[in-house]
Amino acid sequence: MAVGTVSTSILTDIANAIRYQAGVATLYKPREMAAAVAALDGTDAGNYQAQPNMALESGVLPESVFSDIAAAIRGQNGESKLYAPGDMAAAILALEWDVGYKIRALLLDDGTLEINYYERRTSVTGGRIVQVFEVDPAGYSSASARSYGSIKLLVKKVYIDSTIGALGLTNCNYWFNAFANCTEIRGFENLSGMTSANQMFTSCGSPETIYATSFSNSGLSGSLMFNSCNRLVGGTDGFVPSTTSGASVCKLGAGGVLTDPNDDRRTWFWAHFYADSEGVLTASSTPDATRELVASNRICTIGKYVGLGFTPWDGVTGPTHRQHLTSATIASDMAGFSYLNFNYLFYSCTSLASVNGLSNLSGVRAMRYTFSSCAFTTIDFRGFDPLTLTDLFYTFSRCSHVTTIYADSTWAIPSSGITGSQCFYSCSTSLVGGNGTTWASGKTAYTYFRIDAASTPGYITAS
Repeated sequence: MAVGTVSTSILTDIANAIRYQAGVATLYKPREMAAAVAALDGTDAGNYQAQPNMALESGVLPESVFSDIAAAIRGQNGESKLYAPGDMAAAILALEWDVGYKIRALLLDDGTLEINYYERRTSVTGGRIVQVFEVDPAGYSSASARSYGSIKLLVKKVYIDSTIGALGLTNCNYWFNAFANCTEIRGFENLSGMTSANQMFTSCGSPETIYATSFSNSGLSGSLMFNSCNRLVGGTDGFVPSTTSGASVCKLGAGGVLTDPNDDRRTWFWAHFYADSEGVLTASSTPDATRELVASNRICTIGKYVGLGFTPWDGVTGPTHRQHLTSATIASDMAGFSYLNFNYLFYSCTSLASVNGLSNLSGVRAMRYTFSSCAFTTIDFRGFDPLTLTDLFYTFSRCSHVTTIYADSTWAIPSSGITGSQCFYSCSTSLVGGNGTTWASGKTAYTYFRIDAASTPGYITAS
């Protein structure tokens, strides 16, 4: 900010305001004042001594002196005001401190919401405190009753400090409800023992991870606890909650949504969606710089996704809507993954006319609803190893345009350990196998995902 000529009395007033709040007689140079303001904590040392105005002197102060003081004031009061030099002394004198042991939710400048229990406002993660809210230990009757509800869309991450663990909190209803931009929660073990978590994470479409080193859900109830948590993946076996999942899945291990940070078994690939309507699956988080990117996000390789909401073309409207995806390419670096679940990956992409690079995949297990309702007329599985497939449930359902499915002459799906009801549900008579078998409504099971031959009719054409 430009400050122009500043009277020495303004600097004296700022220094005296600092001395008053700290109860000291310390003399401060201009460059020391911001740090002195930031260090104020409500403690009065009992030795306040005002100093007279300095004699008029000439010199040049960098603008950063005052911008730093202003930033320190904002860090103390949590406001976003701009302060002229002449306003700063009054702003320092107006500072009040939140003291006493309380459960506080601190919004930090990096988007972290830190929840802790200290005698004063304190951030243990090191961020600058932007806003502070007192958390009611008795819990909340609705999301709107939360003291911190106004900043729900500003939160990118949540950290729950170990000081919370000793409080024996039982009611965490609605705590993180509608934190739509939050991607991870850490320290969840410090809520172990809570007994009520109704709609705790409802409408949280972005969280991928809830970290906990341990957790007991004994006695815990939580209606719609994870409703709409479409991207949340447990760290043991890739479990993803459904819209109706309650407290029983709030656990570590198989079938649980929690992840032990010391035993995270997940790996990730990336989906980049470009303005030319192509989606690219790749091991690289870096999109092609020569192309216009519409949206991008990572997808868990072992994630057992149960519906929409985890790909960059899942938007309800606008350029990210799945109906805008016209082609998909699987990059060669995807061959590095030995375990992949592709549930719902291209589900209802009704304009998807081409899929390239299936030969770059190995270790694919689940393909539940993967291509349901897509628009391609042909799809090529040559080079794709089918021996690891376990789930073909509704894989090609409602693919009414498909005519030909190509595969290698050695193609053979597993003879056991595989399910796939209605794999070819509601296709059309346009789909014809290499030996002339025409799709029929009574022939939709996964067993028809085989090479068409006289003794074994199917819908695959060997090539």
